[in-house]
Amino acid sequence: MKSKGLSRSLTHKNDKWWAMFFLVPALILVIVFMVYPIARNVQISVSDYSIKNNTTTFIGLENYTELFTERNARFFKAYRNNILYAVVTTPLILFFGIVVAYMINKVRRGGVVFRTIYYLPVITSWVIVGLVFRYIFYSNDKGLMNYLLMNVLHVTDEPISWLTKEWPGNIAIWTMGVWKNIGYAMIIYLAALQGVPNELYESADIEGASEAQKLAFITLPLVKPTTLFLLVQFLIGSFNVFLQVLMLTGGDPRGATSTLQYLLYERTFNLFEFGQGAAIGVITAVSVFVITIVMNKAFKRERYIY
Repeated sequence: MKSKGLSRSLTHKNDKWWAMFFLVPALILVIVFMVYPIARNVQISVSDYSIKNNTTTFIGLENYTELFTERNARFFKAYRNNILYAVVTTPLILFFGIVVAYMINKVRRGGVVFRTIYYLPVITSWVIVGLVFRYIFYSNDKGLMNYLLMNVLHVTDEPISWLTKEWPGNIAIWTMGVWKNIGYAMIIYLAALQGVPNELYESADIEGASEAQKLAFITLPLVKPTTLFLLVQFLIGSFNVFLQVLMLTGGDPRGATSTLQYLLYERTFNLFEFGQGAAIGVITAVSVFVITIVMNKAFKRERYIY
């Protein structure tokens, strides 16, 4: 009996060593590429960092207070634009995503072709998409949008300066974000729709339910967890908006179309204000963390209800 107990304890110790053997390399990578950069970013955010001399001088919360002053009103506009991006684009992406997924799920032939067509924008480079949308929203009458508004729909007699004015520029950024992400929402919704039992739709057909009733009372309730998942994904993603601004407006006019990530890039790599750039990064991370906590509570509440 003693020998069996001894062999079990030795086996248990060996298992621990093997577990450590596989865990330590992953922990090293996490520390080097995640923990250290985050800690270093927080340190720089409370310091006056000089890349030329590689010196870090502690200045407390001065970088944060500098961002919140009236002189740097661009920060508030950038934060506002991130919030507006989330509020405007997320519902549109979810709506068009489920509509397209629902239609493709009903198609008996050519479903793969339609999925590929709608998913192509997701895998297309942001730079390529940005160049296309620059042509669409070109500020003179040669731009596609202005051509449609002036010569086809006759809504206006003069071209709209889409990429050089505040709200037209934001509309261009929002439109690009919606178009780019519909395919991702479509794929996720399509997977959820294919998991809905066909027996429910057959029973609804027997009862004489219309397509709108089946969508409202069967499809939407059963894909609600997927909707919540996508909602979290796109709300968090709204704080990572950068390439849209870089390719379309460059933050013009005077930062009115800027976002937090573009402002971080501008302060860090154009003005070499690394402390303020790091402070913007910390504020962005805290915002995403708060959103994650709130949405996790919403998820728990939904699980409790169901």
